Amino acid sequence: LLAALLVCSTFVSCTGDNTPAQTTAGTTASDVATTTEPTEDTPDVPDPSELDIAGEFNILVSGNMTVNDFESEDDEGTTVEIAIYRRNAMINEKYGVEITNEDVTKFGSAGGSGTGFTKIYTDYMAGESNYDAAMIGTYDVATLAYSGYIHDLNDIEYLDLTKSYWDQKANADLAIAGKMFYTTGDISIVDNKFTHAILFNKDMIKSYNLEDPYELVRNNQWTLEKFGSLVKQVGEDINQDGIYDANDRYGLLTWKDPMLAVLASAGEKMVTINQKGQLELTFYSERVLNLYDQFTAIMFDQQHAYDYQYDNVTGAQTATSTWDTTRDTVFNEDRAVFYQTVVRTGERHRDSDIDFGFLPYPKMDAAQEDYGHFVSAYHTQFLCVPEVVENYARSGIILEELAYYGKQLLTPAYYEQTLIGQTTRDEESAEMLDIIFASRVYDVGIYYNIGTYKDQLGNLHRTRQAISSLYETFKSSAEQKISSINAIFAQQ
Repeated sequence: LLAALLVCSTFVSCTGDNTPAQTTAGTTASDVATTTEPTEDTPDVPDPSELDIAGEFNILVSGNMTVNDFESEDDEGTTVEIAIYRRNAMINEKYGVEITNEDVTKFGSAGGSGTGFTKIYTDYMAGESNYDAAMIGTYDVATLAYSGYIHDLNDIEYLDLTKSYWDQKANADLAIAGKMFYTTGDISIVDNKFTHAILFNKDMIKSYNLEDPYELVRNNQWTLEKFGSLVKQVGEDINQDGIYDANDRYGLLTWKDPMLAVLASAGEKMVTINQKGQLELTFYSERVLNLYDQFTAIMFDQQHAYDYQYDNVTGAQTATSTWDTTRDTVFNEDRAVFYQTVVRTGERHRDSDIDFGFLPYPKMDAAQEDYGHFVSAYHTQFLCVPEVVENYARSGIILEELAYYGKQLLTPAYYEQTLIGQTTRDEESAEMLDIIFASRVYDVGIYYNIGTYKDQLGNLHRTRQAISSLYETFKSSAEQKISSINAIFAQQ
C-alpha cells in the first residue's frame, strides 16, 4: 500500500481554542469574546528540578515559504522576533535546553516528497536522530504521516493536544483513526499568516458607491451572490486597448488558490473525517456543483476579475517572477476593489497609502451557519515529531512548553502588536479577523492531494473543465488513495 501511495504522489482570535464564531445577524465574534472567559491552561510536566534534559533541542524547519518561528538572534528585531527570542530564553533558563534549528525552507521545495520529507526519511532509514521535532510543509508532512516516518502525537508523553494553546480545529480536522501525526497551535504563527482572507479598498468602495461590506458581514448578507454583484460593478479598460490585463481596473484581484479556498468558505470539504475516523470523499454534491457555477462566473469574468497568474489573452501562466510585482501594483494603485489572498499579504501594503480593510470569505448563502477559511496547504507548515527520536518524553515536554509560551508571547506579538497594531488600518478589520481565525478549516483531501483534485482545480483558469467531468475523471484514483490511507492508518 505504501509503495502504491508513493508512486501516486496549505485560533480563535489569537489562541488555539477555536470556538466557532457566531455568524447570525447582529452578532459578531467580538460579542462572543465578551461572554466567554477561557480558563488558563498550563503544561502538565514534571518540575525542572526532577529532570535531566539539558542540551540542544533541534527543530527541522522546511516548507515553501521562508517562515521560521523558532529562530531569533537577539532581542532587538521585530516584535515577533523578540517574542521568539524571549521564548527560547525562557526554555533555556527553565530546562537548560537550547532551541536550535536547521532551516531548509525554499519556494517550491515541499510538494509531497520535498526537502523536509527527504530529511526525515533519510534519518529514519539510517536509524539516526538528528531532530527532536520538525515544522514541515503541508504536502511533505502529509506524505510522512501515511508513510510511517513520524510519530503519533497523541502517543507522546506530556504532550496534551487538548490544551488551549493547541489548535482544536486542527485536531478535529486532521485526526485519522484517532491518530494525530501533525498539528499546529500557538507554537507557531505560520498557519495564521497563511489563512485565506480578502482585502478590500475602502476608498474604491466609496467612489463606486458600493455597499459597506462590514455591514454586510454584520447583517449576515455577505454571501457569494452579493460578493459577485459588487465585483461586477467595477471594470475598466483604462488604456482603451481592448484587452483587460494588468494595466486595467477591476472589481476583483485574484489567483488560482481561491479555487480551493472557496470549498471551505461554503462549509464544504474535498475529504471529510467521518464518525469512524476514516477519510471520506465529500467533494461532489449538488451544492458543490452550484458553488463552482457561481464562483467561476465571478472568477472567469475578465472584464471584472483579474488573475495575476494567468495571461487573459493566451491563457498561459505568467512568469512567477512577475506575480508579486503585478499584484502589489494593481492593489496599491487603486485598481482592484477586492483582493483574494492570505492574511500575511496585509503586511505587504502596510507602508502604502491605500486605505484597506480585511474581510472574511463570503458564505455561499445566508442559510449557511458559519464562515469558513482554508488554511493554505502550499504555504503552511505543521508540527511533527520524527519516528526516530531518542527521547519522546523530552520532545513532549519542550514542545508543550514552546506552545504554552507561544500563547503568552508569540501569538500576542503577532496578532495584537503586529497584525492589529501595525498592519490593519481600522477597528473593523480586527472584528473581521476574529471571524476569519475562528472559522479556519483544514482539508485533508487537499493536504493529501486526493485524486489530484487540488491540482485540477488550480488549473481551471486554463482548462475551464466542468466540475462534474473533473470529478468523474479522477474519482477512481481518489477512492483508491483514500482506501489505501485508511488501511495504513488503521494498521499503524
